[in-house]
Amino acid sequence: MDERMAAGARTSLPEWPARVAVDPEGTSYAFVGIGGSAEAIVRGWVGEVLMKTALSPVWTTQAGSADEVVDALDEQLGRARVGWRLMLAGPEADVLALRARALAAGAVDEEVRCHVTSRERLLVHCAHCTAETPVTARPGSRATCSGCGQPLHIYSHLSRHRGSYLGFHADVEAFR
Repeated sequence: MDERMAAGARTSLPEWPARVAVDPEGTSYAFVGIGGSAEAIVRGWVGEVLMKTALSPVWTTQAGSADEVVDALDEQLGRARVGWRLMLAGPEADVLALRARALAAGAVDEEVRCHVTSRERLLVHCAHCTAETPVTARPGSRATCSGCGQPLHIYSHLSRHRGSYLGFHADVEAFR
């Protein structure tokens, strides 16, 4: 039984689709690929847009991590107008970080589509000191906070605004 079933039908964890199509209603597109696995995905998206119309403005970038594209993405977000679409491909931690950045800049859910190539890494938000700790772990496991050093339980809750999972003191039950 997976975690969603054990906790009931309610969860904030995303179910990433196997294939993400380009929104045909878009009038301009920004495609971001993170890591080698994302290159072919971005090429496919560009092909979809070019088949639709060669007149749609397309911006693409490929990088090894989300940190490498932040400035360029911020520039694209500043230029975004009605009809603009952002498509992200790469590891979950990078995709979620860039998606959260886009939402904070004013993008709405309908303008952003994500294709996750791996779920090995995630970002954990410490509920105690607010540090963001990158880890190779899964929800339900433990990690050590990079800010306060506390052992954290990685809860099955994803903040779409932060792009991170919630972490809280792993032994919180012992303090009762």
